[in-house]
Amino acid sequence: MTMSRIARTAVVLAVAAGMSACSSGSGEPAPPPDDADAVVVGTDSFLFEPAEVQVPAGGAVVALQCEPSLPHDFVVEVAGGEQTVTECAGGQTGSGEADLEAGTYVFFCSIPGHRAAGMEGTLTVG
Repeated sequence: MTMSRIARTAVVLAVAAGMSACSSGSGEPAPPPDDADAVVVGTDSFLFEPAEVQVPAGGAVVALQCEPSLPHDFVVEVAGGEQTVTECAGGQTGSGEADLEAGTYVFFCSIPGHRAAGMEGTLTVG
């Protein structure tokens, strides 16, 4: 094995070890916070479950649980742009506040390729 090949192998093993350390270890995402108004799972098959979410207006807490292999985020299309609510690494759970007025919004994962693979849904705020 050449030195550059050994170095590449070492980097791959280090990244894999780091990803493993971020996992909950059980194959299931970490539990959501008790104050979550909605819990959404970002799956390893590039889907949000559920794809239709309802939350109260004016500061709803959204928890995003990521299945073990992939990171995801929960981004909402708003007038004039986007609002990132939360993100999580594979096997982890993140939560954040969606401070939105009543209405219907599109939410999606902004990680390159994820939305194109089907990671989007409908957020109803009321």
